[in-house]
Amino acid sequence: MVLFELSESTEEALILTLFDIASHLAKNGEAMAAQKGLTSQQWLVLLQIAGDPNFPGASRRNDRDGAVEGVLASEIAAARGVSRANVSTMITPLLRRKLIRQKDDPGDRRRKLLTLTPAGRKVIEQLEPLRRGANQKLFEDLETEAKKELLSHLSRWLEKLSRGSNRRTGAKSTTQRGARS
Repeated sequence: MVLFELSESTEEALILTLFDIASHLAKNGEAMAAQKGLTSQQWLVLLQIAGDPNFPGASRRNDRDGAVEGVLASEIAAARGVSRANVSTMITPLLRRKLIRQKDDPGDRRRKLLTLTPAGRKVIEQLEPLRRGANQKLFEDLETEAKKELLSHLSRWLEKLSRGSNRRTGAKSTTQRGARS
């Protein structure tokens, strides 16, 4: 007895291709991050704490000189679509290795802001050429407008997925991404 019928579908092929792309990106990211003793998720946390403007809902606290003052673990959790406990698991090794530090939030001393240390900034600077090289190679065949259109489509899909997930969890969506070339 067949409960469903498998049929050829462009939508299904797209989703399966996206899964495959995600898998390859994860493997490549893990390999790059491992060169500095990090997981790809820890690397992403470092980038977000550093104020990488490509993160969805990037909440940046800047001091008078424009330097990033810090990011809350809850902001990282919202942007990554993970729990606060998951973020704690990711940041603990970064704190131990002194790649990041915690400081009191001047607006609410109960909250801790995460900031990069010079060692953390150095790790990001060392990984950045690998990241840029991999990204350039991946997108070398696309013109700037095509990249912007792809980003627009992917951002809308991510927003739809986040809204569906957030209805179940009650979390706010933070998936808007800027269009960059």
